[in-house]
Order: sequence, then C-alpha cells, then structure tokens
Amino acid sequence: MKYLILTALFPLLSAVATAAEKPNIVFIMADDLGPGWVDYDGSNPDVNTPNLERLAKSGMVFTKAYSAATVCSPTRAACITGMSPAQIGLTTHIPGKAGNERSSKGGPKDAEFLKKLPLDLPSYARELKKQGYATAFIGKWHLAGEGSAGSKNGIVDANHHPEHFGFDSNIGGCAYGQPPSWFDPYKNGTIENHEKGEYLTDRLGDEAVDFITAHKDEPYHLSLWLYQVHTPIKAPKDLVKKNGGNAFLAMLESMDIAIGKVMDAVEATGKADNTMIVFYSDNGGDRPTEWLADKKGSLLEGGIRVPMAVSWPAVITKGTESDVPVTTVDFFPTFVHAAGGPTDKIKQLEGLDLMPAFKGGKLDRDALFWHYPHNRPDVKYYMGSSVISGDWKLYQGYGLIEDALFNLKEDPMEKENVIAANPELAERLRGSLNKWLKRVDAKFPDSEKVPK
Repeated sequence: MKYLILTALFPLLSAVATAAEKPNIVFIMADDLGPGWVDYDGSNPDVNTPNLERLAKSGMVFTKAYSAATVCSPTRAACITGMSPAQIGLTTHIPGKAGNERSSKGGPKDAEFLKKLPLDLPSYARELKKQGYATAFIGKWHLAGEGSAGSKNGIVDANHHPEHFGFDSNIGGCAYGQPPSWFDPYKNGTIENHEKGEYLTDRLGDEAVDFITAHKDEPYHLSLWLYQVHTPIKAPKDLVKKNGGNAFLAMLESMDIAIGKVMDAVEATGKADNTMIVFYSDNGGDRPTEWLADKKGSLLEGGIRVPMAVSWPAVITKGTESDVPVTTVDFFPTFVHAAGGPTDKIKQLEGLDLMPAFKGGKLDRDALFWHYPHNRPDVKYYMGSSVISGDWKLYQGYGLIEDALFNLKEDPMEKENVIAANPELAERLRGSLNKWLKRVDAKFPDSEKVPK
C-alpha cells in the first residue's frame, strides 16, 4: 500500500494542552442520517431534536460537512485512521452487496476491498491514550469482519473489535452493520442483556453517561456511534405514538434523548466549557431530501453531505456557522492536536486540523476527493470517483455512467451536466482527481478503466 504524505499539521498554540487543560472529547456519530432530519437546520418541522438544537446553539454548525464515503464502513474506517477509504482499501460496507448489485450491462465489476479494518493502521484512540485519556467505544463499529450470521453470541472476529484500536472498553461494537434486535435481548455479544424490552438507544445513552461520570476527574474520550437511524425502523411504542405513528421520527427523537443525556452528564461534571462534543453522520441519508440530489450510496450530494455540529465553549463562539468544507479524515488530527499530541510522524494522515474553522477561519485545502468503485442497486451516480473544488464537482465514471461536471452553487440538485461547456475546467479537475487516486493507490473495478 502506498501512503499519502500531505503537509504535516501541528496544533495551534491555543490548542496545545497541558495535563490540567486537556479537553474532554465526545464524538457522537449517527447512522444513515442525512441533512434535513435535525431541528437545527430548520428544514423539517416534523422533526423533534431539541437537544441537537441545543448543541448547535452552544457551538458551530457546519453547512458543508461531508462523509468520506457514500456508505458506512469506509467512513467509519476513515474516522478511526484519518485515512481515506481509497488509501485504506476499504471502500464499501462490510460485507458488501454481493449478489445484490445493479446489473453492470457489460461494465466493470466491483473492485476488491478489505473486509475488516487492519490492526496496524493509525487510530486516534491509541494516540489519545498516549496523551493520558480514558477511552471508550459505545455503539456501531461494523469494521470487524464480513458479518455476524451464524454466530450464537453475536461476535465475529473479536480481534478486530474497538478494544484492539485503543479503546479501553467496548459496548456494542462488533461486525453488525445494523442491530439484530433494537430491544433487549440484544443478540449482540458485546452488550450484556439488562431488562427485557429495553430499547438499544436508551441503553447506549445510559452507558455513555456512566462512562462520563466515572471519568469526570481525568481527560476522557468517548466515541458514541449510535445505530440510529439504520434499518430496521423500530422505536419504543410511546415515542411512535407521540410522533403520530411515524417510527422513523420516533427513532430521531430517541436518538436526541440519548444525546441529551450525554450533554446533561457533561454539564453535571462542571467541565462543559472544556469539552468538545461533535455530532456527525457516517453518510448521506437513506431517505432523500428535497434539496439534495439522491441518497446513501450515491456520489451526488445526497449520498455524501451530512449534518455536523460542534460544541466547545472554551474555543468555539456559540451560535456560529461555517461553510468551510470538512470531511471525515479531519477528526483524527483535530482530536489528537486538541489533546496536545503530535501527528507529524503519522505519514498516512490525509485530514486537516479543524481548529482554524472552529475559530471562524478557513482550511488550507483546495479539494475533497471520493472513490467508490462499486455497484449500487438503488442510486444513479455510483461506481466512480469525484472531486469537489470550490463550487465545482466532477464525477468520473468507470464504464457505466458518463462523466459529469456540476456547479454546486448554481445547481445544488446536480441536474445539469455542464462538462461539455467547460472542457478546460473539467480536465483540470480530472487531473487533480487522478493524481490523488494514483497517490493513494486506489483500487479500480476494471484494469482497463484505470486513469492514466
């Protein structure tokens, strides 16, 4: 594997932490939650997420947040490692879509990809432990193997569970991409059954509170990666009734309740000012919105744009907004630098420290890149690579879909392909994209389609 070497980034002086000043770091990630399904973006009056609105008002909303991939496992791998899915070689969700691909009609087959996250790759949790942090993983991992079918205790290949990537404890994280049961008994060997009928999200929220409370006198990091709102769509009966029989809206409210528990626990420690709380999603929504094209699995905006808000009162001015494009690989350097740790010797990293954006500034980056060499049965722009630079987005297909150029400012729904009218711009973006693909040693669906 070739490793991408980008400019080494060091934390700003204001972010260098002494032992007494190290911020607590809470990373909350939703599953399959696209923009438009949280209160703070104001686009859906039926949504009831007051705690997320509270989090957003206490910090900064990112209006151009992106996921590293169009589906969950590769984004989660990019979070942990600070490396793009293309560089890792894990480019679609585990166990993939074998037997359920869209007919390629003579086009290329899916590229090969890793079925579990390699143990020798970087991990922000390991780096945080070096800085004296207590670490915990609670929720969905989906990086441990090819699936959980046939496992009596719900565990598949425990050697690739979160505790082998620097997390002191793990509750819920295994090979599952969706919960085998939303209610106790959970049928997941990493979660002890507690009370029959207990809802999974309630349980994970309670476990998060217990961790925060137990470690209130030392710096801690919590990755709370909720299974919400992945299928199957199920929620407690009282919340379903409250939401007019809509189980999806009930799941959103349940997620919000869990987040509220976490925020209350942080405030109860008296250290809310110096606690960074990040809310994010692993990919675009499985339910399309009216203002983004397509959905999960697509390289259009509906597949890669995600909601994101960050609260850190000691650093971020409350009630602010940023239109700086940010992406998954940025969390690794952001967390480690905030903790006072270095990243200059970790040559694989592709992300940027978000501190300048937290301060209201820009990031020193010209473009964002994606690579998804896989078929999907239910979206339009799949099997390809893309680059966004400024207002422009180039999609490069591999034998199935024509290349396309979109002006995201003038055409946010990506309806008009203007590549024929802008050949020089398209070639410049193509050159940038192909240079990146070569640099990260991206795997392709068909050797004849590899960019020159």
